[in-house]
Amino acid sequence: MSPSDHNKTLALLYSLLGGFFTLPLLASPLIIAASVDSFPSPRREGQIIVAAASFCLVLFIALLFYSTAAGLYRRKPSGRKLGMVVAVLLLPFCPPIAAYTWWFLHSEGGKELYGDEEQ
Repeated sequence: MSPSDHNKTLALLYSLLGGFFTLPLLASPLIIAASVDSFPSPRREGQIIVAAASFCLVLFIALLFYSTAAGLYRRKPSGRKLGMVVAVLLLPFCPPIAAYTWWFLHSEGGKELYGDEEQ
């Protein structure tokens, strides 16, 4: 495989990860609406705060994956740097994708593709 093929594969993988984290965001309004009663209670308010915080965290993760995919697809140096950061964050959850990202972005082909001056 050429470095360009590896780059397209990584962009696709990060797009799929972003899509995976987008699915709960689409379902979250239904989940929150189902858990809210017509009678307010302190317990429900705490649940709504936790639900909102969870929504924000999942949204951040999805946007991080989508921005990494876009940066890698466009072959921007910032995409390479973001890819390395996301690879470290992804290591406990999906080691194969994290190792593949780290390997490619540190290979000679990856450095050449992104115009790294440290060669």
